[in-house]
Amino acid sequence: MQNLWMYFLVVLATCLTPGAGVLMTVSNAFRYGVRHAFVSPIGNAFGVLCMSVVSATGLGGIITATPSLFFGMQALGALVLIYFGFKSWRAKSLDLSLAAQTAANRSHQESSIFLGAASLQVTNPMLLVFLISLMPPFVDPHADYVSTMTVLIGMLVGTCLVVHLFYSYTACLAGRFLKGARFGWWLNRISAVLFWLIAAGVAASMIEKFAA
Repeated sequence: MQNLWMYFLVVLATCLTPGAGVLMTVSNAFRYGVRHAFVSPIGNAFGVLCMSVVSATGLGGIITATPSLFFGMQALGALVLIYFGFKSWRAKSLDLSLAAQTAANRSHQESSIFLGAASLQVTNPMLLVFLISLMPPFVDPHADYVSTMTVLIGMLVGTCLVVHLFYSYTACLAGRFLKGARFGWWLNRISAVLFWLIAAGVAASMIEKFAA
């Protein structure tokens, strides 16, 4: 139980730390309103679930231990971030005070929001590295591996979902006080730049490893 509490604290701190996933959750909450605030957190949690299973089966270790595969995954992740940056930059400026009303007519976009959030996590190479380094120290070699990994993955995905729901609905609440299309314009630009900065960080890591 002591190990599980330590694991939970590490997972909670990681989920609370702003990154690309949190950025997407918050920007989607601003853009689509409270009616769809749950979609992006569920997409993020699903992506984390997929990557956790990949890590638990040992496939993640194979990917990170194979330079060409890991390099390809990093490149894909950077391209996905760049794409979301351009998507945010080109998005129509939205008056956030009207987000809840306009979002009511966008139920068809829920699948797009979900897939976008999930794909961001599935193509995140640093998430895979984190999972491979996080879980093994908390696995008891004398316990049933499947049961142990099920508990660890369940705690991770559940914590991720709760934290992203908190971020999402908090952003929706803040959006009620942020009126005017001008703020929406700035939100799109800032989100795009942040996505590109994260992509630049991934690219810098790739260049550093390639030079070494």
